[in-house]
Amino acid sequence: MKTLLVQPNYNVVRKTGVWMVNPPLGLAYLAAVLRQNNFDVEILDANALNLTIRQTAQKAKDCDVVCVSMMTPAHKFGISLAKELPRNTIKIAGGPHATGNPEELLKEGFDIIVRGEGEYTLLELLQNKDKRRIKGISYKKNNRIIHNQPRPFLDPNTLPLPARDLLPSNGVDLPYLSAATLYRPWSPIFTSRGCPWDCYYCNKKIFGRGFRPLTPENVIKEIKFLVENYKVKEIDFYDDNWNHDLVRAEKILDLIIKKNLDIHLRCSNGMRVDRITEKFVKKFKKAGGEWISLGIESGNQEILDKIPKHITLDQVRKAVRIIKKNDIIVTGFFMLGLIGDTKETMQDTIDFAKELNVDVAQFTIATPYPGTRMYDMICENGDIMLKSWDTFHHTAGKMLYKYPETAEPEVVEEMYRKAHREYYFRAGYILRQLLKLKTKEHLNFMLRGLKTVLKIEGIKE
Repeated sequence: MKTLLVQPNYNVVRKTGVWMVNPPLGLAYLAAVLRQNNFDVEILDANALNLTIRQTAQKAKDCDVVCVSMMTPAHKFGISLAKELPRNTIKIAGGPHATGNPEELLKEGFDIIVRGEGEYTLLELLQNKDKRRIKGISYKKNNRIIHNQPRPFLDPNTLPLPARDLLPSNGVDLPYLSAATLYRPWSPIFTSRGCPWDCYYCNKKIFGRGFRPLTPENVIKEIKFLVENYKVKEIDFYDDNWNHDLVRAEKILDLIIKKNLDIHLRCSNGMRVDRITEKFVKKFKKAGGEWISLGIESGNQEILDKIPKHITLDQVRKAVRIIKKNDIIVTGFFMLGLIGDTKETMQDTIDFAKELNVDVAQFTIATPYPGTRMYDMICENGDIMLKSWDTFHHTAGKMLYKYPETAEPEVVEEMYRKAHREYYFRAGYILRQLLKLKTKEHLNFMLRGLKTVLKIEGIKE
């Protein structure tokens, strides 16, 4: 059977000005497991290649199985593609949106939904095992939707390296570029799955609340492979919580130093501030670390406690101070429009960001994605203003729900624009960033960021 794994075209991301195309490593892991078991598999990244639905369907028409990885803004692309494919094609959807909203997708044209981690679920489907015995799938039978038991979470150390060779440019160069890429070739890697915390805006149905790490030795194996085979210069850790286990994180850094791997390191997915120590940051710097992002979310302690983030504002201050002291670029992630946010608490967040004076303050509007506790809370006690799933993206600059004792959408959207104005148009901030410019890569990043901020200023319906 010929199997095609499809990454949808997320045009919505480009339209917001936050233009980035990340290699679909989830699909590359699926492909690696299938290829390891002698299946004929290819990846079609419609996002990187900027393909239309019709173009994607044309390339997929001769395949026996088409699997679509779906985050929420890909809803229209996914169901439109399913309708364009021949009737005898087996159409499978997976990913966060499919896991959080399986019944809707089954009603709209997909044959099977893979919930949660898909590597071995998809393998068993292609091995033609009895669907009744395959854990982690939803499907229709006699017009009735059946949800099989969830699949237990796997040990990531059992997986082969992702099949990057099936991606354009081996997944390490243009057209792939993240918002903060400084050096190319570059590559994101996952060194763990899962997160032990329970923030209400995060979808835990994919990877679970347990922390499942790769061993430090397996992490180094992948980094060496990327350096030796693809000449990668920058590694971006995409874990949900890379520094959860500081002993493991420091051992990874020790091995990078010991093996003298000449690599730039970036942690762009939001480290825990309560796991930032002087010892850890110094090792990160020595190993080639240049960039750390922190999941801060709010500058109001009461709002933080409602998430619940389980951090304090003083812990944030200390983490930022340590990172700056070691001359590492620091990003702070901030959300506006969290449950209970008012105009006053959002101003607290803006003021706190300015107090911290991080290199990059990424402001977004909290988005209740299907499958999150936030989504369930709002469905029960509030109102989700759904026009189209394609508008459901945290970089779209839109407040997508109403909830008791939470600011109205127009207030949140104005505070979102105000946050960017107040933060980035400060003379002191601009001067400090200009003085820190070291390379043309840093200049290019600053110009990309300026373009994004200017576009946010002009966001309209």
